[in-house]
Amino acid sequence: MNLTDLVTGGVGSKAIETISKITGVSESKAKWIVAAAVPLMIAALNYNAKNKGQTENINNAIDQHSNSGILDKIGNLFGQEGDNQTGSEDGNKIVNHMFGQNTEVVAQNIADKAGLSSSQVTGVLATLAPIVMGYLGRQKQASSGGGIGDLIGSVLGGGSQQNTEPGVLGGILGSFLGGGQEEPTQERVPASTGGSMTDILGGLAGSFFDKSTDGQAKGNILDSIAGMFAK
Repeated sequence: MNLTDLVTGGVGSKAIETISKITGVSESKAKWIVAAAVPLMIAALNYNAKNKGQTENINNAIDQHSNSGILDKIGNLFGQEGDNQTGSEDGNKIVNHMFGQNTEVVAQNIADKAGLSSSQVTGVLATLAPIVMGYLGRQKQASSGGGIGDLIGSVLGGGSQQNTEPGVLGGILGSFLGGGQEEPTQERVPASTGGSMTDILGGLAGSFFDKSTDGQAKGNILDSIAGMFAK
């Protein structure tokens, strides 16, 4: 499995369908929410592990969720009483550990793009976060070792852009440079552009969290991230 499977595969499809039902947005917009939020969570975990000395804490959190069975009961996680607006306590803690002081920035910008309230998005993020950790836990159990960077690299599919489908790069560049499109474009671009998917995602996330980046640009970056994984 890789991150595309989590975003739009069996697990992602269940999340998308239920998010659409509980928020009242279209499934295409719910798909965008998942495709923007989940990779941003992965990028934040990768950044924290590298730059904040949190590798051990992140590893422990992944291990705690590896045997939770959360990926097998995802359909029951959304829409529970009280979860639509605030999410679970565990989920909120994970989100806050992932994004820190940027938690409200993430929720508000996704809300602005999706046409939801910040509290609705907060609840969605808090429900998605344990799923992400459970997914990473399953990947870790199936791996042959390595650190967080290796784990995240495997989740992102490994390799360079040259090994990704042509439409992925078009989605990134078209949305990032053209901006403003709710549905990511799938243009073909030259495959010679270098850089791993981890590096691309990290660069986009870094620009998103940059305090000098304005709201419209942040929205375009979210479109770019969503375009990497939603087809």
